[in-house]
Amino acid sequence: MAFNPYTQNITIIGPPDYPPILIPITLIDTFNDETVSIVINYGAQLGASLTMLLVILLTTPSSKFLRASCLLHVLALIVCAVRTVFLAFYFLSPFSHFYQVWSGDYSQIPAWNYRTSIAGTILSMFLAVIAEGALMYQAWTMVSLFANKAKYAIFFLSLLIILITTAFRVAFTVVQCESILSLESSQKYAWLFKTALIFNTCSMAWFCALFNSKIVHHLISNRGVLPSRRAMTPMEVLIMANGILMFIPFIFAILEWCHFINFEAGSLTPTSIAIVLPLASIAAQRISQAPSTPSSEPSYPSSSYQAQYKSTRDSSRTPLKSGSLFSAISKTSSATRSHVADTTVLAPVRDVIDPIDLELRQIDGYAQPKEIHSRAEAGESQLHK
Repeated sequence: MAFNPYTQNITIIGPPDYPPILIPITLIDTFNDETVSIVINYGAQLGASLTMLLVILLTTPSSKFLRASCLLHVLALIVCAVRTVFLAFYFLSPFSHFYQVWSGDYSQIPAWNYRTSIAGTILSMFLAVIAEGALMYQAWTMVSLFANKAKYAIFFLSLLIILITTAFRVAFTVVQCESILSLESSQKYAWLFKTALIFNTCSMAWFCALFNSKIVHHLISNRGVLPSRRAMTPMEVLIMANGILMFIPFIFAILEWCHFINFEAGSLTPTSIAIVLPLASIAAQRISQAPSTPSSEPSYPSSSYQAQYKSTRDSSRTPLKSGSLFSAISKTSSATRSHVADTTVLAPVRDVIDPIDLELRQIDGYAQPKEIHSRAEAGESQLHK
């Protein structure tokens, strides 16, 4: 039989009372490949978190920086970046050195290496809690236009899911920290890990379904026709972006049930939430600020602009508003909206007081109601001139 150098063993000599340890080269290569893939994963998360943090800091006006949604996003990204550094540092510590890994002798590891590992574990828990809080806040922003019964029913159900998920996450973190300190396997708590994973997946599925409920309702009622980009308000952008982007953490939560050798999906679920949630808010914020830029509104002749306004603001051509699942507007408010549309038919499209747009700006601070009224009045006065 021909000699195959790739199947030979590496021998570690231990104390005289212990037999030598034989380690196959293939097993060492597998371990190194997995280590490299995890470090690359952490590096990608760190880069994406820092990039999104810079985007938020550079694009968010100072007057809106202290909003609850912005603070949650910034806090989640900061915690994500610091936690990822601690997790990646594990592979630079003696915990991942050759002799310690393959001999199981961790007696010479300094105490501060234990503390950094525990810090990474605790920060991972904090990131998961902050991500759940950001999801809750984003969900409340979207369902605030529901009828009161539906709104509060969804609120309490979402809160219950978050509390249960957070409780199991905290218990899971406590067990992990105890295992790090004692250097003992936590296999006896496998039921706790699986339960925490079940509720984490349920939480991602619930918010993904909630964020996509209006889009699904619209597609069913309008036979798969989506509104054009120019016809969408900031609230519609927020709804569509949240719904589409929430599939990313949901997919990562599903992948946590699979066992990949060179891919770790567990840390990607809260990181993806911290990264994708600000994208929808930034997009809605950019659209809501568009009227403040003089060059952003094209000039049209009065007749063509009136035709364009009718084509974009007609209820049948604005599908996300007609038959809206999120809408709790009464007949009176609908009549008021039609009256406003009739009296300001030549005003710029985004200056018309739209209830959904107005509600979004009141919730997330995109503009104050007085500013919207003043812009509408300015448009009317300019037309009368």
